Amino acid sequence: MDRQLVVEFPWLLIKAGGPPPAPVWENRADTDTRQLAGYTTAYVQETKLDLSGYTQSDLTVGFRRSFEQSGGIDYITWQTFDVQDDGIIENVIISSVPMNDAQLGLTFVSCPGFTPYNEPALALDWGNFNRTHIIHGHFRYLFPNSTIGSTAFGAKGAAALMAITDNDYSSLEPTAADCLYCYRIIAVPNPGTAAAGIETVSLPPKRVILDAFTVEEPDLEYMMRLKRSYELANQV
Repeated sequence: MDRQLVVEFPWLLIKAGGPPPAPVWENRADTDTRQLAGYTTAYVQETKLDLSGYTQSDLTVGFRRSFEQSGGIDYITWQTFDVQDDGIIENVIISSVPMNDAQLGLTFVSCPGFTPYNEPALALDWGNFNRTHIIHGHFRYLFPNSTIGSTAFGAKGAAALMAITDNDYSSLEPTAADCLYCYRIIAVPNPGTAAAGIETVSLPPKRVILDAFTVEEPDLEYMMRLKRSYELANQV
């Protein structure tokens, strides 16, 4: 049976504030956005998609495709802009297993589901999952559009943001999990001061649509998939 599953993420609007000489980012939008634990320049928006009704009916949920819709313009303002350090990362993830803040923070380095960078001395927590658990993944690295509608980087200005890296890594693998864990993780530059640096960052609301279907699998195959989903859902 065909289904359309929809995930909504709110607006992100942050502005540099606080007393000099140590400005901080202030979340100016009344949204479900929180600072990622252990980070001063990273944020996460998170929600869940409830699939328990399908699980109770012993149904597997499969996916034909996924795509994103944006509710506005990615925008940035600055006193001055440093092209070496002031890029913005956005990573949208829908996973059949939960991720903790340490794992979410590492998605800025390597998208989940790929073979991770391994340095034993650092004891990095990449999580115990692979590509099949990342139902939807979309990574963007954003910089101001310096060609159209932008002012000079060395003076006060503003511009729309454009993606210089735009990677899709959705697996669209079927799942027997009772919910999907949905994350939008955003890393921003250090906040600027009244004289230099970034002033505001604005990323519009985002919608992810999953073109899904349900199917009844053979008992053994379904039970193995259900067992794996349960084990991974309890790892965090």
